[in-house]
Amino acid sequence: MAQRVGEPSILRPGTSLAHFDYQPHTPPAPLNQLVASLWTVTWDLGPGESFTAQTLPYPCVNLSVTNTDADVTGLTRRRYERHLTGRGYAVGVRFRPACFRPLIDGPVSRLTDRHRPISEVLGRDTAELRRQVHQRAHSADRVGVLAAFLTEGWPEPDETALQLAEVVETVSGDRQITRVGQVAALAGRSVRSLQRTFAEYVGAGPKWVIQRCRLHDVAARVAADETIDWADLAIELGFADQAHLIRAFTATVGTSPAAYAREVHREDLGSSGP
Repeated sequence: MAQRVGEPSILRPGTSLAHFDYQPHTPPAPLNQLVASLWTVTWDLGPGESFTAQTLPYPCVNLSVTNTDADVTGLTRRRYERHLTGRGYAVGVRFRPACFRPLIDGPVSRLTDRHRPISEVLGRDTAELRRQVHQRAHSADRVGVLAAFLTEGWPEPDETALQLAEVVETVSGDRQITRVGQVAALAGRSVRSLQRTFAEYVGAGPKWVIQRCRLHDVAARVAADETIDWADLAIELGFADQAHLIRAFTATVGTSPAAYAREVHREDLGSSGP
């Protein structure tokens, strides 16, 4: 499955996608201005079997309904993990960067690295939402229920949110953007103004966002099974040197880039048969 700009990197994709099914869905109007995608996940593991799904999240907020929870997950600064057992499902919405801010009364940074109930964040009861999602057997129907819930009381357009979404999406897709000054120029703001606005709308500073986007590039290179010169890649992606790249990747993913590449390569060998 090819990764699109703005999607999370599923870590160790060969093993992960053998344990669950992930599908993105195109958001309908009016959600499509603020929403990058709706998504569904289903899994069906045997008795006594479990799996911990891991992703390298994109700088954005997710809202999801599962067979056990109905939560908002703020921007996550390290890898995201979910422990899967038995049979289950999740349906969610991935907001564009900065675009959850129009739905709430306060800065998005309050949600960073936190999971909070949808009812608490949006001030709306979710009992009927969860009941309707549970009653639907097909992923597309669950997406429709969640989209209808969000469409009620949808906020007015927020030009700052839309501008910052475009800025972060440009940073994500352009490996040449490695400095905060470049992002400030894109946004037409001073560095100090950019930092304040990112904290309120995105949930983290522009320097962190640049680094997270470049770590996505590293994970994508590994998944593509490219031969990588780590020292050259570090310079290309704006890290001071290879050691800085290794430290940033290891702190976020939990293993070094070279070790992660070996794990992914073993997955590919295992899936290709003897």
